[in-house]
Amino acid sequence: MEPYRYSVYGLCLESEFRFRTPMTIAPSDARLELRFRCEVGADGREPSVQDGLYRSSEKNRFGESVVQIYATATGVLMRFPRVADFRLSPGEISCRLMDPDLGFMVDVCLLGHVMAYYLELSGVAAIHAGAVACGGRAVLFAADRTGGKSTLVASMVEAGFPLLADDIAALDPRDGAVTCRHAFPQLKLTDEQARRFAGSAEGFDRVHPSFAKLSVPADRVGGVVTGSLPVARLYLLERCALDGEAEHDAAVSVKPVAPGEALVQLVRHSFLAELLAGHAEWCGLADGGWRGPAGEGGGSLRTARFYRLAGIARAVEVKRLCYPSGYQHLPDIHAAVLADLETLSPGET
Repeated sequence: MEPYRYSVYGLCLESEFRFRTPMTIAPSDARLELRFRCEVGADGREPSVQDGLYRSSEKNRFGESVVQIYATATGVLMRFPRVADFRLSPGEISCRLMDPDLGFMVDVCLLGHVMAYYLELSGVAAIHAGAVACGGRAVLFAADRTGGKSTLVASMVEAGFPLLADDIAALDPRDGAVTCRHAFPQLKLTDEQARRFAGSAEGFDRVHPSFAKLSVPADRVGGVVTGSLPVARLYLLERCALDGEAEHDAAVSVKPVAPGEALVQLVRHSFLAELLAGHAEWCGLADGGWRGPAGEGGGSLRTARFYRLAGIARAVEVKRLCYPSGYQHLPDIHAAVLADLETLSPGET
């Protein structure tokens, strides 16, 4: 069987696994950077307790941490108990799926926690934010769970701003500038959002049988950008009411965020903030090889991440976007964003 090649988070990934999630096909001349393989059934290799790096505070119904990480001889094991084991090493991710009926969880885990972790260990920041393209630059939107990120991103895509990333923005800081990598062409939308922005909620799979959101191909809503773009702005979304007004009567506003607060917010909106803080002395992937604890290969993950996020905070202006609830306010929000972006100088990113 000829393997598939995809472009995901700026990497050319090769695999025989057929994803349920909409994916971007890699160009024929793309250089292979990551191999993924998936098999069914445990491999019998149990990690040692002393190799444990992290256990999530969230538990499954059996009382097990839903995400566990262990050091291995060649990399790390990312375990989702009773679901799948993912082994990460430079240039390769392998999956052992515990039950063939849980095939949908390969997409959920790999394209979420696993790839975000691989990016962070490779020196790329994974931020919990959506991103669209505007004038050849990336515009990011970060929010808490009920902050309206999905609605705003989908509305921007429908309004003609191509999608770059729906949920995880991969930020690559280099030489004083920051680029955002294309993730994959999917929008996760509720039934109501799908009806509004894609015209229908019919024919789309659930991201997870227990989740409310649908996996909607982005091209059903608007355009997609499949490369990397320099980052122009990162907006922190906040529903607000001003001067005692009801929320639906409040005005849209864009407010600057001080650099120190911007760094705090970048840490807060890191996709794996708790996980990465849980084993901060680990070094990760560097120079084509695997680096273990700080004493065996240089600076710690904690130090590297701090400088990486601080560099992003210096290079990218972070602003707070306050807006009222309601679809009727979306045109005003779009206008406020565009007006703010017009203040960028021609060479500013």
